[in-house]
Amino acid sequence: MSTNYVLVDFENVQPDLSLLADTPFKVKVFFGAKQQEGRVPFKLLDAMLALGGNVEPIKVMRSGSNAVDMHIAYYVGRLIEKHGDAVIHIISGDTDFDPLVEYLRANGVNCKRAKTITEIAKSHAKPKPVAALKGPRPPVARKPHSDKLAPIIKQLHSLSGKPATRKKLALTIANYFRHHGGPLADSAIEQLIEELIRLKYVSQSGTKVAYHLS
Repeated sequence: MSTNYVLVDFENVQPDLSLLADTPFKVKVFFGAKQQEGRVPFKLLDAMLALGGNVEPIKVMRSGSNAVDMHIAYYVGRLIEKHGDAVIHIISGDTDFDPLVEYLRANGVNCKRAKTITEIAKSHAKPKPVAALKGPRPPVARKPHSDKLAPIIKQLHSLSGKPATRKKLALTIANYFRHHGGPLADSAIEQLIEELIRLKYVSQSGTKVAYHLS
């Protein structure tokens, strides 16, 4: 199972880290040089204690333009080198990370940027117990998908040699729409792949993808 890493640009945003307590996330909090001069707020200290061994504070000793950003980019590269199937969440309001995130995703790395940790915390929240239903349960149906997704699923069904990596899957989708309705932007192709994964037609492990189309 892939490990989720959360890299927090604490110089840019100060999210509620306590939302990640009792989750498997590995959290690295990057503090700018000037932030280390003041007192630590009790709320932050309490949240970091709640994370236990899953949190690591990282001090950026030199101040300067993008100093924290460069440290985060370095740690992203180290994580990819050591854990190729890692899921990396950069928590920052700084859009300068977006070109790096887009490049990594185009090369099969599961990386994303968000301003808060609320959504990723919700995705790993423990489900509430549901009362037992009498009688057999109805089959679970996949939710309807977009008009663009349906022909892609049909195309993937027909391929005997399906693309084995996320990058090759993106190229397959791009080539299909180049000949059927016009080319799509890279961001639209990435959204289609995310939708395929969300609906469980495709699963991803590292850079590799597998198909569950039947």
